[in-house]
Amino acid sequence: MRLIKGLIMAIGVIGVMVIIALIIGYYLYSLSPPIQAKVIPVAVSADASQSFDQKLDALKGQIKAAVDAGEKKQVSLVITEKEINSKLVQMLAEGELPSLKRVLINFGDGYFLTYAVVDTPGIDAKTGSMGRVEIIEGEPKVVIDEFNLGKLPLPKSVNRRVEQLLNIMVNLQLPDVSLDITGVEIKNHQLTVTGTTKTAK
Repeated sequence: MRLIKGLIMAIGVIGVMVIIALIIGYYLYSLSPPIQAKVIPVAVSADASQSFDQKLDALKGQIKAAVDAGEKKQVSLVITEKEINSKLVQMLAEGELPSLKRVLINFGDGYFLTYAVVDTPGIDAKTGSMGRVEIIEGEPKVVIDEFNLGKLPLPKSVNRRVEQLLNIMVNLQLPDVSLDITGVEIKNHQLTVTGTTKTAK
């Protein structure tokens, strides 16, 4: 009888601990991520969003002209913090990013910072990340050095999962671009991508 009572008490204590852990986890999940404190707000404008589009269109035109002429030509694209954040705000307003409520990107010296609020049932997920872009075997690879989900303590393996997901998204876009990317530089609040156009085989 005492054994049964002991088991019931132990199960009760475990149940209470699980409930407390869930409450604490839910509370930490709802908090702003530590990386948010490092992210600096960026002024956005319609002109900057238009500039983003114009730069992409100009790059596509250069690539197409070089490919049509069968030339290997070096091209580059420089995007500023203001341009990319303005474009993201426009995309949010037009409903092109349905799962996101807010997103902000900073370009540091060799790294990027992101803060995003993701629309989830109950409390919105507030995420932060810090990473960089490397060229590995001729392809750009996103490397995540830190990922936050609220203030939840996350294992380092989560960084790799986020990294894998981002690289899948990047790789899905690359086949549509006739460009071998040779360099990615993040500096002075700008992202600079350089590459060489591909020639038809």
